[in-house]
Amino acid sequence: LTVRDHGPGFTGEDLPRVFDRFYRARSARGLPGSGLGLAIVRQVAEAHGGSVAAGNAESGGAELHLRVARS
Repeated sequence: LTVRDHGPGFTGEDLPRVFDRFYRARSARGLPGSGLGLAIVRQVAEAHGGSVAAGNAESGGAELHLRVARS
């Protein structure tokens, strides 16, 4: 499953940490949220034998790739 948005994408500083629990990008720290969403996505993916990866789309925006194992 690939999910993409059309926002600013991830900064180089944020990209390695987007799946860390409670991590919030500097630009998002004043907004509502706890920084748990992508950490939960990673935990669920790994619990099902899968993985998740984050990056920036070539034409802009964030892009996340979720893989789960077939059972």
